[in-house]
Amino acid sequence: MDQPVRLAIDLGTTHTVAVVRRDHHQPARALIFDGTPLLASAGHLTPDGTVHTGRDAVRLGRTDPQRYEPHPKRRVDDGTLLLGTDEVPVERLLTATLRRVADEARTAGIDPTGATVLTCPADWGQPRRTLLRTAAADAGLGTVRLLDEPVAAATYCAQILHQQIPVGGSIGIFDFGGGTLDVAVVRRDPTGLRVLATGGLDDLGGLDIDDALVAHLGQLVELRDPEQWRRLRHPETPAERRDRQAFWAEVRAAKEMLSRTASAPVQVPGRDDPLHLTRDELDRIAGPLVARAVDETRRTLDRAGIEARHLNSLLLVGGSSRLPLVASRLHARLGIAPTVPEQPELPVAYGAVHHTGPEPRQPATPPGYPTSGPPGYPTSGAPVPPRPVPPPPAPPVPPAGRLAQPPAPAPRPATPRPASPANPRRRRIRRLLVTTTAFLAVAGCVSTVVVGGEWLNNQITGLGILGSSATPAGTLDQVNAYVSTRRGAAAVTVRGTDVISAVAGNRSTEVVALTASAGPPRWTATLPIEPTDLRLTAVEDLIIVDGEDSVTNGGENVRAVLSGKDGKVLWQRVWPDRVDVAYYGTDAVVETLGSSDDVAISRINLRTGRQVWSKAGEPDLLTSGEHRAEPVRQWTTPGTPAPGALPAVAGTLNDAPGGSSTIVELDSANDRGYVLDAKTGKVRGSGKLPLEADLWTAHDNAVIGKTTGDDHVLAAYAVPNLRFKWKVPLAAGDRVERIKPCASKLVCVAITNSVDHRVIALDTGTGKQRWSATVEHSDENWYAHGDMLVTGRGTFDTISDPRLVNGTSGDAQKLELPESASLEATADGRLLLSTVGGSPPRWHLQVEDTTVGQGTNRFAVGDKRPEQVAIDDHLVGVVTADRRTLVLNVSGLPTAAPR
Repeated sequence: MDQPVRLAIDLGTTHTVAVVRRDHHQPARALIFDGTPLLASAGHLTPDGTVHTGRDAVRLGRTDPQRYEPHPKRRVDDGTLLLGTDEVPVERLLTATLRRVADEARTAGIDPTGATVLTCPADWGQPRRTLLRTAAADAGLGTVRLLDEPVAAATYCAQILHQQIPVGGSIGIFDFGGGTLDVAVVRRDPTGLRVLATGGLDDLGGLDIDDALVAHLGQLVELRDPEQWRRLRHPETPAERRDRQAFWAEVRAAKEMLSRTASAPVQVPGRDDPLHLTRDELDRIAGPLVARAVDETRRTLDRAGIEARHLNSLLLVGGSSRLPLVASRLHARLGIAPTVPEQPELPVAYGAVHHTGPEPRQPATPPGYPTSGPPGYPTSGAPVPPRPVPPPPAPPVPPAGRLAQPPAPAPRPATPRPASPANPRRRRIRRLLVTTTAFLAVAGCVSTVVVGGEWLNNQITGLGILGSSATPAGTLDQVNAYVSTRRGAAAVTVRGTDVISAVAGNRSTEVVALTASAGPPRWTATLPIEPTDLRLTAVEDLIIVDGEDSVTNGGENVRAVLSGKDGKVLWQRVWPDRVDVAYYGTDAVVETLGSSDDVAISRINLRTGRQVWSKAGEPDLLTSGEHRAEPVRQWTTPGTPAPGALPAVAGTLNDAPGGSSTIVELDSANDRGYVLDAKTGKVRGSGKLPLEADLWTAHDNAVIGKTTGDDHVLAAYAVPNLRFKWKVPLAAGDRVERIKPCASKLVCVAITNSVDHRVIALDTGTGKQRWSATVEHSDENWYAHGDMLVTGRGTFDTISDPRLVNGTSGDAQKLELPESASLEATADGRLLLSTVGGSPPRWHLQVEDTTVGQGTNRFAVGDKRPEQVAIDDHLVGVVTADRRTLVLNVSGLPTAAPR
């Protein structure tokens, strides 16, 4: 599009917003429809063939609902709709809404022909985009430019809110509208904004919260007047249908009022006395739905390969984002304060009118792609208000009566609180979930008196006031500490009798070794790097320092290796796109994730930094969760070391299986596999290996994963010849989230669909199912812990609400872990847990020994979540939020079995 954009349209599921701008020297303004900038996206077809839009369509729909479609955008794949007795193309309803926008723009003195940008979801394919362009052309808009909604929202952040987004920086976009949830991560590249990953739930939106509230209040109405509730729930006459519409409107208005007040009245048609809905009721009823939205956000961040704390901003848009619970839950779980504009329906359209550049490419990752999100972040009593947003300069007054003022970008703080779709089957599932939620809310109200004592006990336990043991057998206390003057990225690990920590800042990184007794560091080293993220790994007598995006190294990743004995720097270099696969003595087998060179796998002598061997491979840029190499894992008993040691996840969570001397490489670009000797790098076998790059594992002399393409199949291939062994078909709608070993002869598969989430254990030799367990959340993960699994929510550096499961049978273990705890680190039968509680809230650590079922006391580490923790045998290392390194000692518990 050569001429400047004069009209930007955000065609939403529930409402459409349009913004016009005469030229670049005048501020943009939102068009007004029926006295509001929100034009209902609904359509109503009268018997004479006229399509009405906006408020007229909504009003006509109350009297003749059979000819009314409230959400045409959600029906975009249906082709045609049956309105009354007439079949109408979906495109015609979209055209009517867009023509209404074009007419209002011309009335305001703006000719939109050929100068319009139209936003759409980032994951929409060409058929939907073509339909949208056709509808726009039929509406008299001419040729329009399509812009991805998250890119438009990110533009709003950068150009209207003036938030600093450096090159390489990323923004999270949480678009919670009336009918759907869309989540995206947008990165600023040197050439502009680019969508890294998308996610979303097309069966979750503000309408579903309304549905849950209606069901909740309906229970109360039914208790008072069953016949009245029958009329509201199943209206038969036009008058009853109007009453039903009025009741829904009352509930929706009350929900919106509760974003500003603690209580709101709800007038029930046919009754003089109103019901009252409270903020507590809203939070309780909407809580499970908001939790799904937060889970999807975590999965999308993981899909993008970005941790929440590395986002430059998290912008909330869409009308349902007004709920204070949304911002507070996101903040509590992700650890980043969201930005909530005063009018969250408008930023996408305002960003679109300010965006310049060509139509963006579609993202490679569609929403719903199986993966998981960043770690859970336990709620800590009172949520922190969202990050303040500076208001832009006040705009001049628009022409009388036609244009609205732009949205005031001041955030809506999260108030501190105590702790009809295209697919009918999906609608039935949604209705069941909503009704169940409302029923549980009412049941909870009724049973409060009966179970009050148990509830209070659970809450106290959840705050960490009571641990898993009433009288802890062991003691966790501080024996040494060090305060850093730096305030940048930090990490910690344990090596033998030392706790090693690193803190970046002032264009360098300080590494110190603290002993298990009071005194100064045993040694200190300073590295000329300042990364944005740090990781420490102890390998034999060496300390590996890995830094991401070092500002002193041109933004490159770097690696340095130090002597664990005296801190001497053995070598340091740029270390792009490389990940350790396994350690063999002081050698590391490393895979290349990026496209920086043609080396796929190599073995590096960590003491010298020299390459022992390498295997060439086609450069292949892999995303978060994908991997091209791993050793064939083998189950080991305590005290029996494996040939290769496996790196811990984020340096803290260890899996019990060790690595064999055999490495499997997956060339996902060509559906080929190679089996390598870890010592020499020689190829021992190869063959066809058509597995997804993020959904495979090598275990018990087999490579097991989900097959590529449209096949919904799990398959196994024998090592070393990679001959086909067995396959297990998946049901339609099933998505595989992850595949990991869970016992010596079992591999576990996490599966999710629109109905439930489950984990199944398959025999590695035959593919037969040995056990299956239903889980509450789709981001369930597990780590081998001796002969058990420790499982819970999350995939990065924590597991929230952990529990223990027998990996062979799937049965829950007897040891009860503290409620609302997070698993921070594991080592040799011991779990390091964090809890938060008290007034004011404080973070605590405690250790549980699963071999004897006993734990330690809780040790307070500050009012903010620790930056990182680590455990090994009797030592715990902690880097606090204010960059203190603490050495904690575990005593009174049995010594962990040697590795």
